[in-house]
Amino acid sequence: MKRYLRPQARWLVCALLLATIAALEAVSVQFIKGHLLDLAISGQKDQTLQRMALLLGVILFEIGCYYLYNRCRGTYQTRVQAQLRSDFFTAQLNKRQGLLDEARQGETLAAYTDQIDTVSRQIFQNFPLLAEIFLKIIIVSVLLFLLDVRIALLTLALATTPLYIPKLVQKHLERAQKAHTEAFSRHLGKVTEWLSGLIVIRNFGASKPILSRFTATNQEIRKKHLEMLKLGYLSQTVSTCLSYLSHFIILTYAAWLVVEGHFSAGDFFIAVGMIDQMSWPILGITYYLQDMIAARPILNTLIKGMAPDQQTEGPHTPIAAVLEIAAREAGFSYPDCPPLFSKLSFQVNAGQKCLITGKSGGGKTTLLGLLTGCCAPTEGHILFNGVPSVQVENLNSLVTVMAQQPMLFEDSLHNNLSMYQKLSDKEMISALKMVNLTSFADTAGLDSLIKEGGKNLSGGERRRICLARSLLRKTPVLILDEPLAEVDPDSVRMIEDLIISLRGVTLFVISHQVSPRFEAAFDLHIQVG
Repeated sequence: MKRYLRPQARWLVCALLLATIAALEAVSVQFIKGHLLDLAISGQKDQTLQRMALLLGVILFEIGCYYLYNRCRGTYQTRVQAQLRSDFFTAQLNKRQGLLDEARQGETLAAYTDQIDTVSRQIFQNFPLLAEIFLKIIIVSVLLFLLDVRIALLTLALATTPLYIPKLVQKHLERAQKAHTEAFSRHLGKVTEWLSGLIVIRNFGASKPILSRFTATNQEIRKKHLEMLKLGYLSQTVSTCLSYLSHFIILTYAAWLVVEGHFSAGDFFIAVGMIDQMSWPILGITYYLQDMIAARPILNTLIKGMAPDQQTEGPHTPIAAVLEIAAREAGFSYPDCPPLFSKLSFQVNAGQKCLITGKSGGGKTTLLGLLTGCCAPTEGHILFNGVPSVQVENLNSLVTVMAQQPMLFEDSLHNNLSMYQKLSDKEMISALKMVNLTSFADTAGLDSLIKEGGKNLSGGERRRICLARSLLRKTPVLILDEPLAEVDPDSVRMIEDLIISLRGVTLFVISHQVSPRFEAAFDLHIQVG
């Protein structure tokens, strides 16, 4: 928490200063009201009118202080939430392994939306509210002692009893909040998957079974949410009962002091107001503490998710030039699953072309992940100049990957090609011509808008734009994952010719459709799986 509170310290200090002033004014109101009552009972008309004017002024000043306090508190909260979102997104950008499937996408989206919002609302928003309440309790306690020591001691003894309730149910609250969060993450992962496959769902008439599955996961969220709420309501109800009981006992004692002649009517009125100033904030503490306790596991999960990837053993070495890429008895398997491949060995020298083929699900894309350092082989080694790929410090600047699923952003074609780097229009127009996208190969074409995911383009156009983008990066190693998929027959041969003509780059091509002439152009052919 400190890393988010310290940068906003000035807003917190400002808010707490205003809260202190407002609390002093709120207590002053109680004393003025008590004195006003005594003056009215004694028939002192002029002084009563003066005290009424003073009361109005203090009330207006208190309202103004609370407004400014809320402004500072709101500024603090929005800044903390923005920083939390920024840290989370930056952490995802810095991770070696990206989002591999819809389930992980759902988990990450749930963290970015629901979890960050929960932490912001239940921890960071409540922090200044708790500080405000503690300040008010201190001020009221001191003034209660000045009013009457007996009332003060009784109030402190009884009014603080609701504070023990959140601690008693802490573990149950944490478990309930965690269960709800996990259910929501699973649900969002499924929804992400289903929304991505709407065309298939409709085409195959699977709307009813998918809706049934959606209802099941939605009901699971409702159940977990309700369990969490019921536990909170029970805790709040017990705290409220204790607060009212304490309030009743204290007021009864104060009334007895009036009967005995130790208190005037005004003093009783002041005591009642001061006890309200004490009991309701203490009840508020139980609610805020309950929220903060429940959200603490979520904050820990977020911090864990923002932690950098665990460093692999051994030194991280920069490479100036890629001389060779080799696999030495390499294999990979997911936990509790049979190996995708094993004992894979090859060596690709600088400037050579390597074709990777194999059956679907045989590990071709996984091998791509090993070559890019996203993960390490579970056996053997993938080496760049003899250095394990996961230990190459500047691997990202050496390797360009054209992924199997073309990724385009809602922006101009210019920015999609340059990826916000400095590239001349001439270079980009030349690359577009190379991939047979002549209709975009001019300045006007570069300015055209690509809609989200490239949905205003055909599948072949999206893939060829991604190919042009990959060629423009000009790294020493280029990996093309299914560059010929979804490409029209006229463009297939053109792209094959383009790939065959590439020089001065170490090339890996993953493809399931390979013509004899295309296969013959490669220096090495690896079959995986």
